Amino acid sequence: MTDIVRELLIKIKAIGIFFSIGALVAFIFYSLKKRDLFGGYIGGLAIGFIGALIGGFLLDPILLIIMDFLSRDIGVNVIAGFIGAYGAVYIMNRLNHDKERKKY
Repeated sequence: MTDIVRELLIKIKAIGIFFSIGALVAFIFYSLKKRDLFGGYIGGLAIGFIGALIGGFLLDPILLIIMDFLSRDIGVNVIAGFIGAYGAVYIMNRLNHDKERKKY
């Protein structure tokens, strides 16, 4: 396998992990906390994914120094992604005035 293909697969895996983190955070807010998000679950998923990407890139250098073992094996700092996703969905929830989801 060439180095270019290997780097591409690592980036695809990182995007998949960030997408999974965004989906988990959106699920937490939408289903478990029963909060109404802009665009429902799909809107929360999109904001969670974007937040996980931003958090992963901004917080990774800081948390890499503190917790090097979390990002060594999978190539992604999961804690940084989770903090970014949770922060983004939390801000989205606050912009929606922390409304509870209506029961249908």
